[in-house]
Amino acid sequence: MIPGEPILIISHTFPPYKGIGGRRWAKFAKELARRGHPVHVVHSAGSEDLMGSLWTDDADRPGITAHPLPQRYPTVLFKRPLTTIGAKVMYRVWSRLLPLITRGNWLDKSVLWRKQLVDTCTALIRGHNIHHVVVTGAPFGLMAHTCALRGVFPDLKLVADFRDPWTWGHYYGQGVLSPRRKAEEQRREAEVARVFNKLISPAPDIVEHLRHTYGGDPARYILLPHAIDPEEMGTGPIARNDNEYRMIYAGSLYGAEEAEAYFEEVLRAFERLRDKDPERSARTFFDLYITGHGTEAYRAKAEARGLGAHIRFHAPLPPKAIFPLIAAADLVVIFIPRPNKDFLGTKFNEIFYLRKPVLHVGAEGRVGRTITERGLGASIRVDEVAYELPRIIRGERTIAIDPDADLSGHLLSHITDRLVREVLA
Repeated sequence: MIPGEPILIISHTFPPYKGIGGRRWAKFAKELARRGHPVHVVHSAGSEDLMGSLWTDDADRPGITAHPLPQRYPTVLFKRPLTTIGAKVMYRVWSRLLPLITRGNWLDKSVLWRKQLVDTCTALIRGHNIHHVVVTGAPFGLMAHTCALRGVFPDLKLVADFRDPWTWGHYYGQGVLSPRRKAEEQRREAEVARVFNKLISPAPDIVEHLRHTYGGDPARYILLPHAIDPEEMGTGPIARNDNEYRMIYAGSLYGAEEAEAYFEEVLRAFERLRDKDPERSARTFFDLYITGHGTEAYRAKAEARGLGAHIRFHAPLPPKAIFPLIAAADLVVIFIPRPNKDFLGTKFNEIFYLRKPVLHVGAEGRVGRTITERGLGASIRVDEVAYELPRIIRGERTIAIDPDADLSGHLLSHITDRLVREVLA
């Protein structure tokens, strides 16, 4: 990629539209623009009540030009909770209508986007002499739609960024598709693998699955991790002298049934601590900053058990506000549902960068092994929380971390170097 060359990024969720899906490429867009590459981003305009991304500042930079397209997909199909009769009625209407007018995964938010996406991208590529296009999914329909650009621009360099599994995964409706719709999604995935120049992912298992399934030149498959952005991280650990024990949870709470079981174990842990060590219990607090999900049901459960003053729910905060709170905590708790046990998300490297002990709760997998093997924290199963968490709080079980763990290879500048050199070359 030559200096000053433009790039087109297609990301359904992108600031100021809410959603963790836009964070990865908002960071890369910021760094590419800082290096002098004009960045054009096609994303969903969303609706007014879906504005308010925590990463809006990253996307609001010179050199980044957004091209929002009408969402088209019914908001009622993915917004929760549905609190009105009208919303519940429209959910039923759309969930019956949409399967009749679409093929493949009708729960894919880009299912109605094909014409407007292809037309807009065609105009941008011609108007700005763009040679590199990156499409990030989910939603994976974006990748399938973008295949149409190959016939118009034979020399276009297409990159598919798999943030999550596609047809072999369980999220985004893939696990409930009929055999006919599943086959259509598999056909689309295979077309993307054939048409795109590079297939990349932040997850080693995804890269390996794609390489094994579709073969060809191994250089087409590239592991590109999530990046740490020092600009929003602060200075590192913050010392306190208040004799309190503070835990923090920041991010999404995935995996409905597993999350319910996890939170029940947290409640039991606090009850156990209260019964065994009332003095320590009175000085222990768990602050949760959950994004993308309602918290009222969890809050009600905590209050019903007399724990509302110690298990506290807060509105999500932007990175520059949340990271100082993480840096001042005694323990960072991360819950990962079983389907994600092998996927290291953005949050991990950032927390590691702050040198705070991590308690991973979830099934054994790459996440838990990475945390323990690199001296970054401990890993326990959901059914161990009620017993182990009070021991950690009381100091009966220590969580040692390696203060010298080298994370320089995960910094945004370094990962962007790799993006330019290995992916966009």
